[in-house]
Amino acid sequence: MKKSSEGLFVIGYMLFPLLALAVAVLGFFLVLGGHRIFGVILLLLPTQLFIFIAYWAITQRKKLLASQD
Repeated sequence: MKKSSEGLFVIGYMLFPLLALAVAVLGFFLVLGGHRIFGVILLLLPTQLFIFIAYWAITQRKKLLASQD
């Protein structure tokens, strides 16, 4: 998957940003619903992890495309 720009595109621009958004919305609703500790944990840990993985995939894709030229 690290060798194809299409796979990195799916990971960086589609999959992990969507997962980050879904987990952030879930964490936000948990905070509003009264489960503040678990909601804040969801907002801080997995959301940030998904964002960093998406950023990593985007930078790896850019490097791969630059090396192919």
